[in-house]
Amino acid sequence: MIEYHAFWKQLRERYLWIVDGAAFLTLAALVLYTASKHEPWADEADTWLEVRDIPWFRLVFSELRYDGHLPLWHAVVWVPMHLFHMPYDYFVYIGSTCAIAGLAVLIFLAPFPRPLRYIIAGSFFFLYQYAAVARPYVLVPLLGFLAAHFYRQGLSRITAFGIAIAVLIQDSSYAAVIGCTFAAFYGFQLAGCWKEILPGDRKRIFRAATLITMSVIFAVVVLIPRQDSSLVAGAIGKTLQRHVQLVGEGFVGAFADSAMVAIPLVLLAGVWAYQRSGLLLLIMSVGGTSLEYGFLQGYGHHQGLITIAFVVSLWAVWPTKEQLEGMPRERKWLHQALVAALILAFGWQCSWSYHAIRNDWAGPYTGAQDAALYLKSAGADKLGCNGYTFWAVGVQPYFDHNIFLNYGGPNAPAAYHFATGFDKRAARLTQWDAQNGPPFIVVAPEMTLPEATAMIEQFRDVNYVLVHYSDGTRFFKNQMGTHSPYFIFEKIDFALSKQK
Repeated sequence: MIEYHAFWKQLRERYLWIVDGAAFLTLAALVLYTASKHEPWADEADTWLEVRDIPWFRLVFSELRYDGHLPLWHAVVWVPMHLFHMPYDYFVYIGSTCAIAGLAVLIFLAPFPRPLRYIIAGSFFFLYQYAAVARPYVLVPLLGFLAAHFYRQGLSRITAFGIAIAVLIQDSSYAAVIGCTFAAFYGFQLAGCWKEILPGDRKRIFRAATLITMSVIFAVVVLIPRQDSSLVAGAIGKTLQRHVQLVGEGFVGAFADSAMVAIPLVLLAGVWAYQRSGLLLLIMSVGGTSLEYGFLQGYGHHQGLITIAFVVSLWAVWPTKEQLEGMPRERKWLHQALVAALILAFGWQCSWSYHAIRNDWAGPYTGAQDAALYLKSAGADKLGCNGYTFWAVGVQPYFDHNIFLNYGGPNAPAAYHFATGFDKRAARLTQWDAQNGPPFIVVAPEMTLPEATAMIEQFRDVNYVLVHYSDGTRFFKNQMGTHSPYFIFEKIDFALSKQK
């Protein structure tokens, strides 16, 4: 009889692993196919250009403080670019590969019930925004999930935990908040039982703490802002009321775009986490990322980092099967209520995935690629071209040099430099540009063609005519999102001289 039960248990576990594998392969294939349809936008392009054109030490210790980024993603991009000469067409697959690795950790190692694992993996930020879009955030789920996994294995894996946190901190300022709060939470727990910890384990703790501390110090050195940083100027230019409003928008947008859903969900999770002795971690990680969103230049696509902080916090203190079986009935009901609420919330986010993926398949995410093809056909990179607004940088990776004269010309890095002086040159057409400007101008405002009628007339008044328009839409959740078009103008005098 015992052998019979052991056989069926083994068969069941093998069957569930097959189900896990099928779910993982399906989601991985979906990510890769979506990436193949995705056109990188300006934020993605700028990282590629920085890694391509700027020497590594100058990039890390000078340029990144203007961007507000840490160097992990740049290092990941540097390897295939400089060692294997990977072309820009394959850039998106770097991000999707990192995202797929994160999905593997989630599906095969997470302590959540299987249906919840699959639903989280299929939700918007994990399946699309931080998978198809190649940004530093594709690494945050992978590293955050690994840190939570090693945390649950106790002091025997604390060195691995320290490595995961130290690397996570180097991803981005949001990731640094998640990593530092998680490390502080673990530190508080260890401090409370320090006398009972064996000498060998203490050595491992010191080793992990040293790695994390060194990573924090390095992050601070890299991120110390310059006085002429345009991003810092934009962040401090908002009122306190606007900052608080953004905190709320980021917090709500991370879960359901509805305060009536997000607030009860997080309150339920808070009560559950209090019973699991994890409330401090939940408050620090979710609260810290929400505050960063509100006070340090948060945009819609950053909301998912709050979501990741939430999932990582739950992962860290989720009960084992043995703990769940030994729970009092009231706590078990609360746990089951939380599971149901999470399934509903992330199930709704799966609908966001569907809409965003469908839209990315159907049309261009950005007009950058089409605009670059037109510029090449017109020889704009050889005849002379200026670019205005940050988004114009999206066409640059399709050329092997900087094509914008107001960016510094062919001998300067093609990336956008977030300094106030550079911003002034790239912000808008001046009267001097109109009189002495090059044959072509690229402008990438976030507006549709009908909305740009007044701008087109203004360019005509200063001797430039619209010759090409490349449309694109940065799809977000279940909405069409922000337009990402490119307007290409040609100097009227130059066009007439070609006709002659």
